[in-house]
Amino acid sequence: MQRRSFLKRTGAISILLAGGIVWRACDQGVFSTGEGQAYEPWQGWRRDPGNGPIALVRAAILAASPHNTQPWLFRVTDGSVELYADTRRNLGMFDPYLREMYIGLGCAVENMMLTAAAQGYKVELNLTSGILNRIPQNPEPVLAAGLGLTFGGAQRSSLQQAIPRRHTNRAGYDMSRPLPPETPGNLANLAKDEIDLNLFVYNSDADRKRVGETLVEATKTIISDQQMETDSQRWIRNRWPDVQKYRDGLTLDCLGLPRLAVAAAKIILRCRQKPRANTGWIRRARCTR
Repeated sequence: MQRRSFLKRTGAISILLAGGIVWRACDQGVFSTGEGQAYEPWQGWRRDPGNGPIALVRAAILAASPHNTQPWLFRVTDGSVELYADTRRNLGMFDPYLREMYIGLGCAVENMMLTAAAQGYKVELNLTSGILNRIPQNPEPVLAAGLGLTFGGAQRSSLQQAIPRRHTNRAGYDMSRPLPPETPGNLANLAKDEIDLNLFVYNSDADRKRVGETLVEATKTIISDQQMETDSQRWIRNRWPDVQKYRDGLTLDCLGLPRLAVAAAKIILRCRQKPRANTGWIRRARCTR
């Protein structure tokens, strides 16, 4: 009788535990990766990328940005799109001069240029001149670029078609897969017509090792800065409800972890706990060497 009662209690506890794990998994989006309002821009593009100037904006918001801060605002008319830097969405000491922010805005401009061509527009691009300044005390939107649109012939490209397939993966590089022999040369040629841009491609093992060691040391310096870490953590979205609410920042799904590790991390993280993503960052930086 005692054994039967023990087995019943054990079975009930097991059912409750399993049920709790499944509930937690659902609550944390283990079974819903890539779904929900946060991912609607990607899903909407696949259904219908749209037409006219608004299609340029839909492409722009799929661009890469530092920590997925999405630091952009747009003003759209029938014949133009203006891109503004939303300096309120900054990384603090991680990007004190907003350099990375403007790199992200450049990615948005490139997506718009590619999509404008596919939509049959000729573009007059006007970039706002600027210098690297500290983050203002009262951040406000700043005009970064203007695109004047007139009709021309449609020119689709493989790069434009790849826009909805771009996703960030912060995993270490797979060093066992060599690049095709022609790739380094093709990369070097990308900047051959640029006046203000130099592109360096390192082919030798010694050069790659030197660059890798520099990256590791830079990463160590960054993650040892407490203010930097605090400012960076502001953009970590480890709770599934926060992913859907804010629709920005870094999630567990983009950290390059194995699928089972991501699922386990989502389940065991306490609601108010913030993972120290930087501990994995230094490990992945070493994988580049």
